Amino acid sequence: MPYASIDIGSNTLRLLIGEIQKNNRIVDICSQREITRLADGVDKTGRLMDENMGASLAVLKEFSSLISRHKVTHVKAVATSALRESSNSDIFIQKALADTGISIEVISGKKEAELTMKGIFSSLPDPFLMTQHSAFIVDIGGGSTEWILCKGQHPVDMGSIPLGVIKLYGNCVKTDPVSEDDIAALNREMVPVLENLQIKIEQHRRDTKTYFIGTAGTFTTLASLDLKLDTYAREKIHLHRIPLQRLKDIRKKLFALSLEERKKLKGLEPGRADLIIPGIQFTINIMDCFLLDELIVSDYGLLEGILLEIPEEE
Repeated sequence: MPYASIDIGSNTLRLLIGEIQKNNRIVDICSQREITRLADGVDKTGRLMDENMGASLAVLKEFSSLISRHKVTHVKAVATSALRESSNSDIFIQKALADTGISIEVISGKKEAELTMKGIFSSLPDPFLMTQHSAFIVDIGGGSTEWILCKGQHPVDMGSIPLGVIKLYGNCVKTDPVSEDDIAALNREMVPVLENLQIKIEQHRRDTKTYFIGTAGTFTTLASLDLKLDTYAREKIHLHRIPLQRLKDIRKKLFALSLEERKKLKGLEPGRADLIIPGIQFTINIMDCFLLDELIVSDYGLLEGILLEIPEEE
């Protein structure tokens, strides 16, 4: 039986239609994603902009058609920080239900982290799951960043911090190409938050190797850039590993280019050419702060976690 999950993110709307096999393995039937920048301006005005709501509703109508075409009867749609933080999110939710029949649930940052972990673990090879090493899982979103620290398959601590690439870009990046002042502004936003988080979870990481697993758009974009992909290829991106030094080399290249030049880079979706600046700086700051030497990219995460929760709620 096919299920459908929808992730209404601050930057991107995503749909997954799939079947769940034993051991929670997901077989993809159809997937779709569109950048709509739903959260643009929310941190300044506290409201979703009409233009972005309209673009997002148009995408949800397309998703609804695909769901009908595949005869899916069980659908779960969740919204994250864009709708958590906007004062007019109820208008968007009501209009989405009226126009598309899709009912949207706004979830907390903690719930978002739980579902992300569930989605990632469904895709990992068994030997990895059996290890007793720690895993530090991070999902950098447009409006917030979710994190989970695990020992083996067991979460030790998790949470959400109110930093995301849309907010960071809007608040900190003022020049093109990016300037030293912009980088300093990004670091002022990021570093104190990361240092506080490091103090909070360091007690759980002593005397154990920690794998760093990144999921969602920033990390999959970095994998695509590293692989120089002409077109997005999930099977190549998923579990791709990037050493810290190579990320620093990529950063140096990105920071030297203008926005228009970045849009032409192989592996970089033009719609992410601006947000990759705070995205890669945030990634490297995380790795420096937590002394992590390699990024493992997961193309599974929140969307798959939502899908896996549907039969549990029936």
